Amino acid sequence: MNAIFADRKARTMLAAIALYSVGFGLHLLALGLLMYQFTGSAKAFAMILTMQAVVAVCVLPFCGPLVDALESRRVYLVCSIARAAIVALIAGISVLPLPHRVPLIIAAVLALTVTDNLQRTAQFKFTAHHIHGASLVRLNGLIGVAFQAGALAGMALLGVILLVSSPSVALLVDVAAALLCALLVSRIRVRNSSENSSVLTSALLWSVLTGAGQQWLQMLRNFRSDAVVFGAIVLCAGDFLFANSLSTLVVPLVEEFYQRQTWYISALEATFGVGMIVASFLVSHTVRQRLLPLWIGAQAAAALVLSYAERPAVQFFAFAIGGFANLNSLTWLLTALQKRAADSDKAKMATLRMLAIGLGTAALMPVVGHASETSLHHGFTAIAVIMAVFALGSFWVALAFRTPPVDAGVADADDLDDATVK
Repeated sequence: MNAIFADRKARTMLAAIALYSVGFGLHLLALGLLMYQFTGSAKAFAMILTMQAVVAVCVLPFCGPLVDALESRRVYLVCSIARAAIVALIAGISVLPLPHRVPLIIAAVLALTVTDNLQRTAQFKFTAHHIHGASLVRLNGLIGVAFQAGALAGMALLGVILLVSSPSVALLVDVAAALLCALLVSRIRVRNSSENSSVLTSALLWSVLTGAGQQWLQMLRNFRSDAVVFGAIVLCAGDFLFANSLSTLVVPLVEEFYQRQTWYISALEATFGVGMIVASFLVSHTVRQRLLPLWIGAQAAAALVLSYAERPAVQFFAFAIGGFANLNSLTWLLTALQKRAADSDKAKMATLRMLAIGLGTAALMPVVGHASETSLHHGFTAIAVIMAVFALGSFWVALAFRTPPVDAGVADADDLDDATVK
């Protein structure tokens, strides 16, 4: 732990992620609230998440090869600045008396999807290249802490802002957070890195676009005798679907049980974040390959509890357990895939992971949205059933996943578990 905080690159990236997540915590709930105010339906926000997933599926095949050809720090920096500009545009659209505001906001959110996916790919590549060994598991757990601490601050700040102002004002805080994130990342100095650091030119961009197919084919050939890797990639979709589904249904949940007191939206989401933060301090005991089915199954159980619970204490408890389990499964899958990818394929592995998340969201969020239109009970039940299916698939991954030998630059699966207890 001390070694990570002594590493300036890791320390600065953690701070940048925390800042980014302050804006994310504000942005996600503020956008959901805006869409609910404009349309009166949770289905509208579910539709946005679905469309984001479709756009992600279209752009991600090119994100991996592009980021693999560039320096990850620079990509992260440019994407932070782009995020600030796009969120500022969304805030402006939401307050101006423009026709067709909802389609305009959707278009801006889809543009944000492109920059966000490039940024996440760059983050995956940066940590995989610059943090090594057992520290990688620790760092991924601390990234969870940084992200959730920032998101909690953002959600709490949203509750305060909503008492005196509007969701549109809250989006401006996201703009400021993204700009500060860019400033921090600009101060990171990377030397003697094994990653590519080419400058983006039209020739490089054309080479990436035309050669992406061949790069993907080569990477997929490397995994053709190890299909369980694809199983682990698919499971990543479950964690994100669970979190996005709770964010989608928390607004109608507050509408039904909390007399439309909007600060409860932040309170419930914050409880989910607290569960994740608690889990991130226990990764040395909980992030284990053999426990993967337990954590994904616990998310299914939390959703099932929410489908029947009417008492606030039970609902808050389910959100906390959901967050705790979500962090554990997410951290193990992220670390395992980072270790499994070769140096030249780090960003493409990140892309495969996000493609699975995008495809899973595009295919399954409409199911959750449609079920929630029938009733809140049906919405949470749909989440529970979906996560139960992911939990069944996780048994295969827990039993069969292996990483390459140590001489290939990564630890084997047993070492990955052992690294969490050091």
